[in-house]
Amino acid sequence: MKQTKYYSPNGDNSGSDGGSDQKTDNTQLKATDTVYVSPDGGTTDESFPKQGVEYDFCVDVTNTGNLPSGPFYVHFTLSGDQNPPFEQDFKQDAGLDAGQSVKAVVHFGSFPNEFKDYLLEACIYSPSAPEKSINCAGTFDFPINTESSSSSDSSSSSDSSGSSDSFGSKDSSSDSSDSSSDNSNSSSDNSDSSSDDSDSSGSS
Repeated sequence: MKQTKYYSPNGDNSGSDGGSDQKTDNTQLKATDTVYVSPDGGTTDESFPKQGVEYDFCVDVTNTGNLPSGPFYVHFTLSGDQNPPFEQDFKQDAGLDAGQSVKAVVHFGSFPNEFKDYLLEACIYSPSAPEKSINCAGTFDFPINTESSSSSDSSSSSDSSGSSDSFGSKDSSSDSSDSSSDNSNSSSDNSDSSSDDSDSSGSS
């Protein structure tokens, strides 16, 4: 089948294959708001990330122009105390229509149980110009605090001390009952001796 050549209306007659001459504009791609950390693929914005939880990095991208965009990608970088930095791309090869948005999400994983300060960044790039960003989201600077098992240890130690106290009280009560039983035995012995005296007096 013969390929139909299309020519752009602006007088540029450098024909190309069908449909590929559509004008695109990546310059109006904007990262809305701030890049954020989420435990569920972007539904929840986790303001205070914790260690030991699986997280994704997310940012919303909108084509604010009047023309569709071409292919682009969002480059996420986690730096600060992260050494070497974590870097991953979200690719949008289909571009975005005018006014359309997409949630760019990459999976990171979990933070280690170490006290560290992190800086998360996300910028939009065209594959044809990877050296210069189109637009960047607001950065997210956040700490990760360590979580020790001291709290659980203290609770277990208090439990053990409490249990030892309860056992101790049980032991003392049993001791007192034993001493009372000893007293009753001694009193019964006294009554036996008195009965023996009365028998001897009666016989005399």
